[in-house]
Amino acid sequence: MNEIDRRLASLFSRGVLSHEDVKAGMAMGQAEFFMGEQRRVEVPQGYGFASRPLPGSELFAVFANGERSAGVALAFDDCRRRPTDLQAGEVALYGKHARDEIGHWIKFTDTPKPNTVLAKARRLELRAGPHYLIVDADDGVSWG
Repeated sequence: MNEIDRRLASLFSRGVLSHEDVKAGMAMGQAEFFMGEQRRVEVPQGYGFASRPLPGSELFAVFANGERSAGVALAFDDCRRRPTDLQAGEVALYGKHARDEIGHWIKFTDTPKPNTVLAKARRLELRAGPHYLIVDADDGVSWG
């Protein structure tokens, strides 16, 4: 394989995240791409959204000029956690326990009525200035 073909083949890769942390504001991950090929990659996220993917999440990265030491993840996903009950057009925000019995998520749906927002959590807090509403599965409801 000549140098150009090797670089083209190295431009894009799919990997499994083994570690993620935030340094100087940019999330950085370490992932295994090919068997035994561990690489550090930047993990940028959309403005206004923040998450820390768990080890075992898949990521899809590009490497400028096929240079494997400077990767940038385009996307990451964790099919072990993703809700499986979404209907066409529904959107959900979810965390690591989304598929657990207790789980937590926010779903934007038209069920049971159009323009419904459903939230599921062990504890839900709503705050506006000094006022609050807390709904807790163990402690009940409190407000102030």
